[in-house]
Amino acid sequence: MKQINSVYDLQENNLKRVLELLMESDGLTRQDLSERTGLSPAGISKIIRNLITKGLVYEDRVVKRRKGRRAISLKINPDSMYAVGIRFARNYIKRGFFNAKGELLSSELEVLEDQTAERAVEAISELIKKTLSMHHARRDRVMGIGISAPGPLFAHEGRIVLISNAPGWRNISLSRLIEEQFGIPTLVEHDANVSVLAEYWYGQGRGMKNLVYVVADRGVGAGVLVDGSVYRGNQNIAGEIGHTTIDFDGPQCDCGNRGCLEMYSSSLSFLRKARRIARMIQPAGWPDEECLTSDKIFTLAAQGDRVAVQLVEEFGRFMGIGIVNTINAFNPDMIVLGDEMARGGHIWLDALKEVVQERTISDVFESTQIVLSDLEPEPSFLGTGRLVIVEAFNNLASIMDG
Repeated sequence: MKQINSVYDLQENNLKRVLELLMESDGLTRQDLSERTGLSPAGISKIIRNLITKGLVYEDRVVKRRKGRRAISLKINPDSMYAVGIRFARNYIKRGFFNAKGELLSSELEVLEDQTAERAVEAISELIKKTLSMHHARRDRVMGIGISAPGPLFAHEGRIVLISNAPGWRNISLSRLIEEQFGIPTLVEHDANVSVLAEYWYGQGRGMKNLVYVVADRGVGAGVLVDGSVYRGNQNIAGEIGHTTIDFDGPQCDCGNRGCLEMYSSSLSFLRKARRIARMIQPAGWPDEECLTSDKIFTLAAQGDRVAVQLVEEFGRFMGIGIVNTINAFNPDMIVLGDEMARGGHIWLDALKEVVQERTISDVFESTQIVLSDLEPEPSFLGTGRLVIVEAFNNLASIMDG
């Protein structure tokens, strides 16, 4: 938690707290804000006066409070600022335009046939340019560009250190490349961290102070929320559970480690094994190897195909080992699982939970909720816009002097 060292820091914290409360609500009165923040009515009135003057907040309507008293409901002005959000995955890029409430106004997805770093950066730039062109009338109110990307990455530098199974993705300063092209502040954040924040803001983990989101996709990682803040570690690589060892003498990973969880539980590994089964065993009812996808296997499993069910359960068990390690390391209230492997549904989840129950202390297992994400669109995309808006809120304290 940030230590308050000055009157300016206190003003900054108060302003940020008021904006966060308004962001999370559908309208609050000055009295509501005073009660929730502990600030005096006079202090709240001063903050709100400045926010209204700057166009960030507006008075909505008269509402009834306790004892029939009337007050004016206050809301964030959704058109006061905007953000461009980019979800960069290994095989696709999604772009969005978000308002000050974090609401998605437009979006588009582009599949990456060529998954090299050069082509991916080019596609990201093209989508940002297209988004800004579509919303050119609001260009002066775009506060930043938020990019959610696989890691490991150093968020404070906007530098992607490594993306496994992705050609050319080593030590690329994505934020610098984008800022130089568009002249707009750019945040690059680990997709797992964006996801855990989105679950905290909008999803099943709303309001939970100790929360983990596990990206179960072509790569595997975790976003970890401790006491309401993202736990980053020394260089922002905390939560890289995909590169923890579950097989001491296993095959070598791109990261240099051996027997990494990602090699046994990712959707890439899942599809490789499914295609090997299709080639060698040729189960009845399965499509040809070249036509096989993860979703087709999940559908077969849901229909009761024995071989498909066994495969989905096997990968659920492998992920379960990673979840056991995550619980023992962070002891969260809830673990939310999402992305491609989570489409395996309860066949995958039940196998995962069975391993967790077998390998953790019973009291710990019973007090840890393990659920599938139900956010739409995916949290790693949904959170990119609000990431920028929250950063803008952090830099607004100067208006207290306005």
